[in-house]
Amino acid sequence: MFRPNVGRRARMGPNAGRNGQGIALMLMLMQQIQQLERKPPVTLGLMALMYGLHFQKQQTPEIFAPYSLCPDRVIGHWDLTRIVVSGLIHVDDWHLYHNMISFLWKGYNLEYKMGSVRFLLTVGCLLVLCHVLVVIVAVVLATGFQMPGPLYQCSVGFSGVLFALKVLLNHNSPTFSSVYGFRVPTKYAAWLELVVIHFLVPRSSFMGHMCGILAGYIYVYSSAMQSILSSGAGALSRWIGAIVGPINNRDNTTSPRPSRTPTSSFETDEDLARRLQEEEYRANRPPQSYPEQSVPEHISSSELRRRRLARFGNGY
Repeated sequence: MFRPNVGRRARMGPNAGRNGQGIALMLMLMQQIQQLERKPPVTLGLMALMYGLHFQKQQTPEIFAPYSLCPDRVIGHWDLTRIVVSGLIHVDDWHLYHNMISFLWKGYNLEYKMGSVRFLLTVGCLLVLCHVLVVIVAVVLATGFQMPGPLYQCSVGFSGVLFALKVLLNHNSPTFSSVYGFRVPTKYAAWLELVVIHFLVPRSSFMGHMCGILAGYIYVYSSAMQSILSSGAGALSRWIGAIVGPINNRDNTTSPRPSRTPTSSFETDEDLARRLQEEEYRANRPPQSYPEQSVPEHISSSELRRRRLARFGNGY
């Protein structure tokens, strides 16, 4: 999440992003998508939605200006649409690209494990929960600690949800990950990433990222929330199935799964990206040439035995 009223927003003009940079970044992202063994439909659909909103925002930025997440506006005017829409719009092309690359890896793993319908509901729940926590924390800081600054800071972006998904993906991982050169247990990587990003990108929303992590832990340790989402996913799947036919849901254990070996539950963003790069290298590597050897056909067993004895005899 970024605060759109400072920093990057100052550089945005009516022609921002129209010089081909956004198209080039989108093509790079599509190249990564093509390497995936399976294409997660909900993940790709949400990515397409955010790209569509971003391109429209470049054409008519004044329409999207009222939808950044500003806690004082949410509280004072009950402008609840900001809680959802602010997470789907981004400051510039690079902001969108980095978030979509991260979302692609997380969705690739989690959508397969949860099922598409439940993953969609989970992302929506985390988006709302994360931004509600941002508003609550801002109000608490303003009223209880005399720190009104966060109450009037506005932010946009999908990063809070990405931090929440990182917690879901790695909270029980026994492996280690490298975060900006620091080797830490994967289940704690989100906290280190939170601090490092805050220092490397001072204009990023530290509170938005932190609330994303908290939203992830609330989901992980709230069995009631998971049960509600699971029931909702089942009901929604049946409703959609009654209209457009049965859909493939991970919760249905009788559904056939792809024959390919599924990705490990503990595969991190970095591990998945490295694996895809290695697969691309192997796919593009020219096959090694070996001298052709004529294979004789219809050799009798006695002739084959004679040739073996002759070969071994020449070796002594």
